[in-house]
Parts: sequence; C-alpha cells; structure tokens
Amino acid sequence: MLLRLSVAAVGIVAASAGSSFAAGLVPHEAVYELKLASQPETIASVDARIALQLKPDGCEGLSLDYRFVARFHQSDEITVTDQQTLSRESRVGDRFEFETKTLVDGAPQETVKGLAENAGGATRVAFTQPVERKAELALSNFPLHHTNVLIESALAGKRVVEAKIFDGDNEPDKNLTTTALIVPAKTGEANEPNVAIRDRVVGLRSWRVTESYFNDDSNGDGLPIFETRYRLYENGVTDELYMDFGDYALAGKLGRLEYLPDAACTR
Repeated sequence: MLLRLSVAAVGIVAASAGSSFAAGLVPHEAVYELKLASQPETIASVDARIALQLKPDGCEGLSLDYRFVARFHQSDEITVTDQQTLSRESRVGDRFEFETKTLVDGAPQETVKGLAENAGGATRVAFTQPVERKAELALSNFPLHHTNVLIESALAGKRVVEAKIFDGDNEPDKNLTTTALIVPAKTGEANEPNVAIRDRVVGLRSWRVTESYFNDDSNGDGLPIFETRYRLYENGVTDELYMDFGDYALAGKLGRLEYLPDAACTR
C-alpha cells in the first residue's frame, strides 16, 4: 500500500533496494474514508480521510501526494490532525525526496524534509528540516519500491517478506523494519470493493497483506509500533484498510479510484 503507513511488512525476501520497479505501480488517485475499528475509552469517535495521488514525475521517477486528516471526538473537545506528505522516488528505487508537514487544529507542528539515496551498500539521508543533519543506515527500501517488492513477492508465491524501510521518518536511527504476511484474496469474499470502484479492479489479482512495523522501541516487548492490514491489487491499488496505532485503530474502504496516464516514455 502507498501509505507510510503509510504509511507504510516484509519477511525473508529482502529484495535488493536497487532493483528496478516492475511496471506494476499504476498512477492513480484514491480516497479512503475511515472510522474507529473498535471503541477505546478515551475517544468517542473518529472521522478520517486519506487522499493520495500517485503520478509519473518525468521518465525517471514517481511522485506521491498524500494527505491524512483525522477528526477526533472526545468527551469535551474535538482535535483535528492533518499530515501532508509530498515525495518523489526514482523508478529504480535509489533516490527518495520527501517533505511531510504535520498540523494539529490547523497549527503547524513539524516539517520533516530531506533526501535519501541508496549507494555503496547503505542508505544515506540528508535532512534540511526541522534541522540540517545527516544519517547513514543499513540499505533500506523506500516506500514505493517496498510496495513493488510486495507485489513481486506475491506474484512469485512468497508468503512472508521482511525488509528494512526508510519512509522519511525524522528518527531514522531507530532502524525501521517491516514484516509482511501475504495471502491470496479469495473470490466471492464478503468484503468486496465498493460499487463505485468495482469496475476499476475487476479481473486484477489481489492479496490480503498484514504488515507489522518494528524499530528500536520494540526491543523491550517485541511488539510492533504499528500494524496495518489491507487488500493489495497487482497494480498497486489498495483497499479495505485497517490501521492499528496501539491506543486506537481505524478501518475503512476505498471510496473513489481514478487511474491517471503514465509518462509515454515508460511504455
């Protein structure tokens, strides 16, 4: 799925972060509507929306415009969080530019901006915001390349994928890793796509993916810092999201899907 979450599992396939994108990631616009998946004690309700646009950036890259807005209703107040991410990733998966802005109730909280490159067996990150600094990590997959690895693994019949990930996090030294469990989606399941998008995914192969994300904060109890489940189609579109943030979980479906033209030079 094209989220950090998006955001954002991988098991013993650890495909090389320098391998080429398959033609699998199709440019598209998608909108998801999400609600609480269960009822926590401290939150009465949540109305959330994820909107993303994946489009070609010339012949060498893909750009992702991603926005996640959530309205939290508590006993005596409403809090609105707004995460806005713009990123560009090379089609060969060796370069990743990113900028993420976080707002709470309309007030800016943090901006994280920088450039990451894979070369010489390592991932090197240069941040320009919130402060200028550099970091060097073990060779890591970037988000779109990671999604492509999952699709290639699923098509090859692999069921577990593990990988190191860099997704623009401001704390790269915590060494984010992911483990994905992949199971083919059965036809005729109760959770079929919404009528509005059904004709856009008909005939596509798909899989149920469960991804668990870990970093150095997981060392004490071994539990993931974040977990997500979703249906992944062979063209990179995702549906039937479930996102577990620990204190609460959100779930929802793809409500709008439009395919966008790819760059002519990639065909």
